Amino acid sequence: MPRTKRRWVSQDCGSFHIISRLAGNNTLFNIEEKEYLLTLMERLAASFFIRIHSFCIMGNHFHILATGMELEAQEATTEELLRRYKLIYGKEAEPPQGSYESSGNIIPDADGGIQRLRDRLGSVSRFVQELKQTFSRWYNNKHDRKGYLWGGRFKGVIVYQGEAQLICGSYIDLNPVRAGIARLPEDYRWSSLGLRLRSPVRAGKLLWPLTLVDLLERSEDLYGPPYVKVTADLFGVEWYRQFVYTAGGIEHEGKAHLPKELIDQVVSCNGHLGILGRLRYRVKNFSEGIAIGGYSAISGIQKSENRKYICPRLFLDAYWAYTTRVLRL
Repeated sequence: MPRTKRRWVSQDCGSFHIISRLAGNNTLFNIEEKEYLLTLMERLAASFFIRIHSFCIMGNHFHILATGMELEAQEATTEELLRRYKLIYGKEAEPPQGSYESSGNIIPDADGGIQRLRDRLGSVSRFVQELKQTFSRWYNNKHDRKGYLWGGRFKGVIVYQGEAQLICGSYIDLNPVRAGIARLPEDYRWSSLGLRLRSPVRAGKLLWPLTLVDLLERSEDLYGPPYVKVTADLFGVEWYRQFVYTAGGIEHEGKAHLPKELIDQVVSCNGHLGILGRLRYRVKNFSEGIAIGGYSAISGIQKSENRKYICPRLFLDAYWAYTTRVLRL
């Protein structure tokens, strides 16, 4: 009996570049809508078997570069599958155990719906579907509206492993610059590069950044062995920031681009922000409900606000300054 043709598996072959626009290309996303969509993305990414590498939420559309971890979903235990399902739909939710007939009767699966659940939670397509549908319900309820919010099905572009993923990620992070709404790519709050520099801890929970070492290893079959000295910088945000800036200097008709002097500044320091740059982006946190001070002062604020205790952490790696995220005035 001939074997069936193996389908394209994201985990083995590459990622998907997801693009979805609002109906009529309307600009409806303000600060609150962008923040909710980001928070929803975080919750669903922790529930589905996917890895998000880059994202950007604009005023009328969003981009996501994600890899579906289908093999992990197929190997997951029943308990893990049910745990993730309940993270999405609630503690009392039970997954369908079969398919429904037009009459509404259910045709039970032999395994009680477990394989159906594996396929669902390991699908990038179902992740995006859940993201859009949940956001639509929230948005329509908030604005007392009815009808479609999104302009049809999302666009999913296959991006093979290696350099293509790096180029696609930089394209996504450069969207705010190209659109003329941000001077620098890391200035934009609702993008992967902006999140990595503004909120490293939050970014660490959501993102699976592609490292230069990963990309070199995946390109070895095409270009030969990667004769590159491996250092810690190749795993961090610095080398990627340098690449994004270089790509941002390429001019496109009708689009903004990064000026040469800014690119030279970033390249000259190998993508490192330095103390002034770190201050510039961390100081923005003053407007986002973060308290900064000595260890005892921060600890006292955490207790007096009767919030969940979060241990004071170093601010700018300075031994005398600590910060917390529990204060909301």
